[in-house]
Amino acid sequence: MKKLKRYSTILMLLILGIQTHAQDKLFLKNNTIIICKSLILLKNSIIYKDTLKNSDTQNILKKDALMAEFKNGEIYIFGSANSFLMGGETTANSIHSDDKENRIMEWEEKEKQFPNGILGFYPVQIFAGRFTVSYEKLTSNKTLGILFPVSLTYDMLANSTPSSSSSSTTSSTSTPEKKGVGIISGVDVNYYYSVKPALKYFFGPKVRYGTAMTLGGIEYMSFQIQNGLMKSRGKLFTHTFSVGFGFFKLSQKYANYPGYEANQVYPTGSLTWRLGFRL
Repeated sequence: MKKLKRYSTILMLLILGIQTHAQDKLFLKNNTIIICKSLILLKNSIIYKDTLKNSDTQNILKKDALMAEFKNGEIYIFGSANSFLMGGETTANSIHSDDKENRIMEWEEKEKQFPNGILGFYPVQIFAGRFTVSYEKLTSNKTLGILFPVSLTYDMLANSTPSSSSSSTTSSTSTPEKKGVGIISGVDVNYYYSVKPALKYFFGPKVRYGTAMTLGGIEYMSFQIQNGLMKSRGKLFTHTFSVGFGFFKLSQKYANYPGYEANQVYPTGSLTWRLGFRL
């Protein structure tokens, strides 16, 4: 009798859901019907988005659901020992077309609980005359990042005691060598897209302005479009690698800098590795 009553309830719910045939539908044990834009079955839970505009992803336990009906006609009935699939020859493991997307959504739900700030360090740049620290703020469910870097620049190749002959020879043809340190800062806007659990592809503009002491103390502005990957290592650590291409333009102060003109733009590129700590 219990089984007969249960399947009678299922038949009634199916009849009530005919009017919304073009959408996924989730039938709960409290006789609620949820019309879904997307519906994904996990091991112990169900992830879905309803049809309301700008709705967030929802998560409920499987034990609270009675049945799921997909817009392709497949029906999955939940139960401890009587779960089965109707309307096709596919198995329960193939309800979602790609298990990778399933795992990605699980990761994104977990990632929402992580801190939204990333403090970054750039170890390789130390050997290129820069000590760089950055802070990135993640927003929009961690799909958009605004990054603010600050670099202390220095010339690791400068001659501490140039000879008098070389200084007299070059003084008339080049800008006097600058000593000390410089500052470079700017902003990145990164758009993130999950390609695997804990792995995101990103792209966006990268702007810098400041003084590069390794290049003789030139002051410049650069603009690049960068592409990269960010790998999360647990809850607190990230590794980021990116490649950027764009152009740079010298400050008007360097109109006579040998080999360059201040009114002209020049191609440039960058390889960047960042070690990040979530804050």
